[in-house]
Amino acid sequence: MDWIVISGVKPYDGRYELDLEGVPFTRREWGWIKRLAGYLPLTIEEGFAGGDPELFTAFAVIALHRAGVIRPAEAADVYERFADVDALASVTLETDPAAEWDGDADSPPPPSSSVNGSSSGDDTTTSSETSPPTLPATGDPGSAFSESVLTGSGS
Repeated sequence: MDWIVISGVKPYDGRYELDLEGVPFTRREWGWIKRLAGYLPLTIEEGFAGGDPELFTAFAVIALHRAGVIRPAEAADVYERFADVDALASVTLETDPAAEWDGDADSPPPPSSSVNGSSSGDDTTTSSETSPPTLPATGDPGSAFSESVLTGSGS
């Protein structure tokens, strides 16, 4: 299970469920991701991997809508409320590795972790490895996102 944690953006501060793997984005939500953060179903992986604060803010808007805190007509205005707050602290993604744990009964599941949506990672040199093939531009966008973007597995 995943959660979006919002802090410093009153009255929206809190922890909101956002199941990135189990509940596909709706067309309305994909529209918000596209208009607010500029990502399409086949490019969202880049923003997710790069911790783009605008993408994570779009996720926050989606989580607020799914929780019934905002109406669709409020999405763009709520997104703008995040514009002048600390991008590193205002929206974080929490994942619960215990939900994915497949260990034995004798060992406890790992503790939950928090992933900041804006970490940049270690400095590394560019790899000469070949990238996996690009997904085709046809088909259901939700399946491309849920299959390959977050789980790292693809067809």
